[in-house]
Amino acid sequence: MTGKGKRERIALDRLADVLVDDILSASDEDILAEFRETFGDSDQNAAEMRALFEKSVLASNKKRLAAAKAAATANRRSPATSVVAPIDMAAARARLRAVVDRPGLPQKVTLAARKESELSDADILGMLEDLQELGLLPPDDNQDGKP
Repeated sequence: MTGKGKRERIALDRLADVLVDDILSASDEDILAEFRETFGDSDQNAAEMRALFEKSVLASNKKRLAAAKAAATANRRSPATSVVAPIDMAAARARLRAVVDRPGLPQKVTLAARKESELSDADILGMLEDLQELGLLPPDDNQDGKP
């Protein structure tokens, strides 16, 4: 209806409003009776529609699963996945001790009233990362960006 005038558009809008009002004002029984006359058993149609929806959801989920499996397989085969060299924790502990004991720091760095021997490997690595972010520890070239 492109190219039609404003008057025709207004008439179509009014017709659409009347049809919508007619449907909305009809009772459920009237709608079901009209459906039965035209298409047959409404319960059977509802069951068929539910089966179609379930089939669609299942197909969609299968596609998503296949895509996830393909991505996981590609990720496993990707050359970007590199083997990380083990971190020498003795060297990491020594590096942390060197920063803590370094004279001339603008502020005093402490281990928060804990002995270094009580710190886990994760604590040591976390502190080294924090010190590096604060600019108190230069990056270590020997460990590929690891503290």
